[in-house]
Amino acid sequence: MNSLARILAQNEGNGYIIAPAGFGKTHLIAYAALNSTGRALILTHTYAGVNALQKKMRDVGVVTLRYQIDTIASWALRLCLSYPKTSGWTVEHPEGNQWTELYDVCTKLLDHDFVGRIIRASYRHFFVDEYQDCSKSQHSMVIGLANWLPCCVLGDPLQGVFDFADEPVCWEEDIYPSFVHLGKLNKPWRWHNAGTAEIGEWLCGIRDKLEKQEQIILSPPYPEGVKVYCIDEEDKNIKQFSTCKYFDIKKGEKVIAIHGGSSEFKNKGHHLARNLCGTFSSIEEIEGNALFSFVKKITNARGSGTKLMHAIDFAAQCMAKLKTSLSAGTRRGETVIITKNTKCSTVTAAANMYLKDPSSDNLKQFFLALKKNPSVIPVRRDLLNRAIHVLTVHSQCPQITLEEAAIKYQSIFRHGGRPISYPKLIGTTLLVKGLEFDHVIVLDAASLSAKELYVALTRGSKSITIITTSDTLPLGTS
Repeated sequence: MNSLARILAQNEGNGYIIAPAGFGKTHLIAYAALNSTGRALILTHTYAGVNALQKKMRDVGVVTLRYQIDTIASWALRLCLSYPKTSGWTVEHPEGNQWTELYDVCTKLLDHDFVGRIIRASYRHFFVDEYQDCSKSQHSMVIGLANWLPCCVLGDPLQGVFDFADEPVCWEEDIYPSFVHLGKLNKPWRWHNAGTAEIGEWLCGIRDKLEKQEQIILSPPYPEGVKVYCIDEEDKNIKQFSTCKYFDIKKGEKVIAIHGGSSEFKNKGHHLARNLCGTFSSIEEIEGNALFSFVKKITNARGSGTKLMHAIDFAAQCMAKLKTSLSAGTRRGETVIITKNTKCSTVTAAANMYLKDPSSDNLKQFFLALKKNPSVIPVRRDLLNRAIHVLTVHSQCPQITLEEAAIKYQSIFRHGGRPISYPKLIGTTLLVKGLEFDHVIVLDAASLSAKELYVALTRGSKSITIITTSDTLPLGTS
């Protein structure tokens, strides 16, 4: 590890390092910065990744003057906004396809000599983390930056599960021909540190087969902590339900149940969480499509009664047994006279207050009252909590619209990263890639591609449970 860190720190050209999941990539980057003779620019994709890198820098003892860590998006946006006349870019909050346009603009800006001189005066070299998650337009920008600084990209082709509107980077076409192979991390530190080295070595064997595009035959003996349930198709849903329902973890541990990344499996995860009555909670996509759909309905609704009914429908997506715990009048969007026989009087009082004054603060209080109601069961805590945060932002900034508050919160959310506080979660490969848990349950493993399978298997440091209809994986191609 230390010798590879020195190679990374002393690299004078364009290089790449293959870094499998859990093999110490963040540690390597921190030690490379520690060994560097100048300031390093370190780019990654998410603010959760930024936070993880910053924490590792502090742990290793790298002084802040020796590095700058940022997301690719933020760094490109800041550079283009710094020179608006030259770049022609003035959009402070890009959305959707504007990000691809931004990377193209930044690539052209990097062609200017004065920009190159500023970059060379600011940094000694730069590293790009999680390179398998780069798009073609981001890769072009990196090449433009590499014209001025030594560059090293770090990533894992087997974890490239994202599907971009802008085509994802291709290692065979974009990296291998023009970047020098500087090395590969080869020790599964995540599992060694967890005391489950045997699982780590078993995963290394699986990775070797997947890299060679070979299928894996699941057969005992398995390492301690690995369980495989090979069942018939008609028994699959029952086995997934029972495995999750009775999965036991110690205090302080976390378990993730993982489906594939398509929208079909995202909905299956929400459905399973509901069937499990809140034992597991499903997590949402970063984009927050369900949240923005709710915001649009509330904004366009006429009358406080219609707004309340939309709010109840949204809350019912997030909680089981909700509508049956509300009075009939509240469900119809009507003010209810509270008596000693009124169902959930606290919730009813909050609903009445919202009907009287449909403000974001009153809607927030209604949602909070629902959360405290012991008759309902949260199943999409992530979604409900995001809605409450949006309403908080709008309450604090009443001069902006609710939709603008949602966009503002979305920006805060992206900066802070995904808070994973609940100990038992259900998600997809796209949502949990890069995250680490103590235990993983791989749901319907036979439906996963090679890359999705590898991402799913490498999330759990202490145990892996596989539910599959075939003992030969993956069924399809990567």
